[in-house]
Amino acid sequence: MKKRNSNTIWLAGLCGLMLYLGACATHRVPVADPLKVKPLTEKQRLEKDYYFSEALKTYALNDWGKAQSLFLRVIKIDPGCDACYYQLGNLYFHIGALPQAISFSESAVRLDTTNFWYKMQLARFYAVDERYDEASNLYMKLMELRPDLQDITYDLAVLYINANEPEKALDMIDQAAEKYGYSEQAAGVRIELLQILGRHEEALETLEQLAEAAPSAHYYSMLGEVYSDMGQDSLGFSYFEKALELNADFMPALFGQADYYRRSGRLNIFFDKMKAIYANETVEQKYKMEYLSMLLRMPQLSRTFSQQFDTLFMYMRTLPDTLTEPLYGSYLAQIGKTDSAVTVFKDNVSKYPNNYDAWHHYLSILYFVNKWDTLDKYASSAIQRFSGDPSFYIMQAIAQWQLKNTPRAINLLEKALPLCPVNSPQQIEIYSMLGDFYHEVKNVKKSFEAYQKVLSMDPDNIIVLNNYAYYLCLEGKQMDKAYEMSKKAITFEPNNATYLDTFGWILFQTGRAIEAKAIFRNAMLYGGKESAVILDHYADVLHALGENDLASVYWELSLEKDKNPEVTKKLEQIKLKK
Repeated sequence: MKKRNSNTIWLAGLCGLMLYLGACATHRVPVADPLKVKPLTEKQRLEKDYYFSEALKTYALNDWGKAQSLFLRVIKIDPGCDACYYQLGNLYFHIGALPQAISFSESAVRLDTTNFWYKMQLARFYAVDERYDEASNLYMKLMELRPDLQDITYDLAVLYINANEPEKALDMIDQAAEKYGYSEQAAGVRIELLQILGRHEEALETLEQLAEAAPSAHYYSMLGEVYSDMGQDSLGFSYFEKALELNADFMPALFGQADYYRRSGRLNIFFDKMKAIYANETVEQKYKMEYLSMLLRMPQLSRTFSQQFDTLFMYMRTLPDTLTEPLYGSYLAQIGKTDSAVTVFKDNVSKYPNNYDAWHHYLSILYFVNKWDTLDKYASSAIQRFSGDPSFYIMQAIAQWQLKNTPRAINLLEKALPLCPVNSPQQIEIYSMLGDFYHEVKNVKKSFEAYQKVLSMDPDNIIVLNNYAYYLCLEGKQMDKAYEMSKKAITFEPNNATYLDTFGWILFQTGRAIEAKAIFRNAMLYGGKESAVILDHYADVLHALGENDLASVYWELSLEKDKNPEVTKKLEQIKLKK
């Protein structure tokens, strides 16, 4: 049975609380064939130079929407402007739209195959997208071109770490050390790799040798972390103390020492240490935020010690920025202060109106607290500011659907479709939603076409398999196809009451009531009793099998959930027969 849950449509994120909905902004800009690019007229050249210069200025000011429009305008004048594609790749990467960043970066490389930095950018984007083979191949070519550039070697090492290939990563670090010598940072990465590989004694011995040869807060702090990880907290603590003797403000040692008290359960001392760290303006804001983010992944801690967390955030917010405020807002939501969270996210948009993430965070919390009118209003404003981003159209479509304006929701989704890359997750999600929305407005043909689009791109999309199967069953069409899709859905999620209901209903409609009864009994075990529709379906099956007393019980349970007149009629008829 189709039971549309808005949380399966879209769930934007808050740190440690909600899932972040990634951006998918892009424009369908054709990439020029370098051999077919026509020379520019003098007027075109002047226009290109002007708009490109303006685009760079607005980009530097983080006015992403305006910079995007200006770069695209240059491309219309000169489709062969490789620098525009390169800059748009950077722009989309900064706003979190990785597929589009890659697409534009690939275009820049195609237009200028000799540009080293275009390829370097693309390799990094591939790595972030976990396309490790493509990234590795590109880095290897870059290494041949610039064997003197140590960034490539370290990038490759990081790539191999992320690809879970520590042996290769260690080899890269050692190659870099042969060329450039060991920096403290490189030595730290090497130690971590040795530990990953299970070579703990070698890691510890190497680190102790380094610390003895060149005593530093960095090496002592690393020794503190290693011993702490080994469960030798007291020894680890002593090395943090040594590190702080050499550098009283050394950030890793400060946090390591404080965390020792957290792990040992001495939380009063822990929070005293934390207050001192967060009041210390010499400790970089990003480190404070990283550690606080880690703490917020322990919701019980933040709820129990909310007063202490409030104090830490008070220190953090003396230097507000685009990252601190969203973290504070998500903390407030986590401890149940949703109204305050909404205010924080709204204020963040006011402070940083051109910041893409600020808009996403605010719309996320509006969704979370079901403020559909406000979400509709601000999603519309976001569309005006970031016209090429379909995610804001999706947000407004959800608001319109929740406000019972499904035709308007459909219109917004149709506008969003051309803005998404072909076969992208965003396109799949939009078609999935369109399938449901079209069916809601009785456009069965378009509904099924949308579902087919999804399954052509994602054959294992469980939500669509279930919904499409159920709607086919309601139409009494292609029942064999409905059966196969529904069976596939419950294979993936055998304990999902909604999917079991769909499969049971298809069995019942095809004359297999006994088999359907067994499926519905399972559905009851996995939450089916919470759904009026599933209870009604089960009662229909029982009635068909002559189990009228039990059918009456389930129809009565269904009516407790939803006063459906059709169910009332069935119950009255069965009572008359008695």
